[in-house]
Amino acid sequence: MGRSSVRVSRTIPIEPAPASALPAIVARQPICNRYQRTFGYELLFRDLVTEECVFGSDDEATSRVVFNSIVEIGLDKLVGQSRAFINFTRDFILSKNSSLLPRNRVVLEILETSIPDPKFLGGLATLRMKGYRFALDDFNFQEQLLPFIPHCSFIKVDLRLVDRDRLIREMPRLRALAASMVAEKVETVEEFELCKELGFDYFQGYFFCKPKIVSAATMPTNRLTLCKLLSRLQQPDVTTGEVEAIMGEEPSLSYRLQRYINSAAIGMPRKIQSIRHAIRMVGLDHIRTLSSMVMLSSLDDKPRELIKTSVIRARMCQILGEGPARQYGPYFTTGLFSTLEAFLDCSMEKALEHLPLSDEISNALLHRKGDKGRMLAAVIAYEKGDWTALKRMNIEPEKIAKAYLDAVAWGEELLH
Repeated sequence: MGRSSVRVSRTIPIEPAPASALPAIVARQPICNRYQRTFGYELLFRDLVTEECVFGSDDEATSRVVFNSIVEIGLDKLVGQSRAFINFTRDFILSKNSSLLPRNRVVLEILETSIPDPKFLGGLATLRMKGYRFALDDFNFQEQLLPFIPHCSFIKVDLRLVDRDRLIREMPRLRALAASMVAEKVETVEEFELCKELGFDYFQGYFFCKPKIVSAATMPTNRLTLCKLLSRLQQPDVTTGEVEAIMGEEPSLSYRLQRYINSAAIGMPRKIQSIRHAIRMVGLDHIRTLSSMVMLSSLDDKPRELIKTSVIRARMCQILGEGPARQYGPYFTTGLFSTLEAFLDCSMEKALEHLPLSDEISNALLHRKGDKGRMLAAVIAYEKGDWTALKRMNIEPEKIAKAYLDAVAWGEELLH
C-alpha cells in the first residue's frame, strides 16, 4: 500500500465527511490460519477525491478509513465476526481517537516507516494494557523496528519484499518470539506450504484460489463426479425433474439449497418447502445457478473463504454487468466459476472441458476476453486492492465500491 511521507503532529478528529465529499473505497484481504480458516481481514483503502491510497497524510487516511469502516459501513458488514487489521500511524495511536476503536475487533498495524521513539513506545504499552493488539507491518528484519516487537501480537512479513534465503535463515529466531507470524502476499499453494513449513501462523493472500494439483490429464475422482453434476445442470435443456434428481442424489445438497433459498439474502416472499416448489417460485435458471453454488460449497476439504470469494465475485459481476435487479445471469455464472480450478484441483482449461459453458463465459474465464472477462478482471483487481489496474480499466470507482459492499453483505448473509 502506498503511503505519504507527510507527518502531522496533531489529533485528527473522527468526523463525518461533508455530504458533498466522496467516500473512500474500502476492500478487504483475508488472513487465514494454518487450516485455511479465516482469522481476519486487512482493510485496504483509497481516496476517491485524490485517487491515491492515502488522503494527503497518513493520519487523515487513518481517521477517514476508521470512520468509513466503523461508522458509515460497519465492521460487521466488512469483516463479519473476524478481526479487522488496519494501518495506523504514530500520531493516531497517541491520540485519544484510539479509544473509539473496539479493542476486541481490530488489530492496529504499525507502519514499517515508524520511528520507535520513547513516547511512541510508551503509548503502545498503555494501549496494550487496555487490551489493544498490534501488528508490525512489512517487517523485513529492519534493525530500527526491533523495539516495536515486544509490543506486537503479530509480525507481518511480505513475501515480495524479503529475500527467500534470508527468510529461511531468520525464521527460527522469529519463531522464538511471543508474536504470531503472518506471511503476506501468499499467492500460490506452494508459497503457503513453504510458509507453513517455516512456522508461520497466519497467511494473507489468495493462495486458496489456486488449485493444489494442476494437471492437464487427470482430475481427482470426487472432483470429476462433481464436475459431471455441474455439467448436467449447465445443459440448456435440463428439466425440472433432472434438477430435482441431481440434488436428490445427496440429501445434504437438497437441504443446503433449501436453506440458501430461504435465506434473507435471496429474499423469497415465503418459505420454500421443496426444490420443485422453489423452481415454480423463482424459475429454473435461478435454481440451476444456486444449485451449482451449493455443489461447490459442499466440498468440505476446501476453505470456506473460497466459496465466499466465489459468491462475492459472482454478485459483483452480476451487479456491474446486469444491474442489482437481475440475478443469476451469465455475469453471475462467470464470477461464480472464476475459482473453479481451485475447487476441482485442476487447470481451468481442464475444468472447462467438462462444462458446456458458452464460448463467451469460457473466454472470460480463460482469457478475460469480452465484457464479462473485463468485468471479472475488474472485480479481481478490486479484491486485491490494485487501484492502479482499476483506473486503467476506466470503471467508475463509486460504482464498483458500492457493488463490492453490496456483494460482501449479500455473501455473508447467504453463507451465514
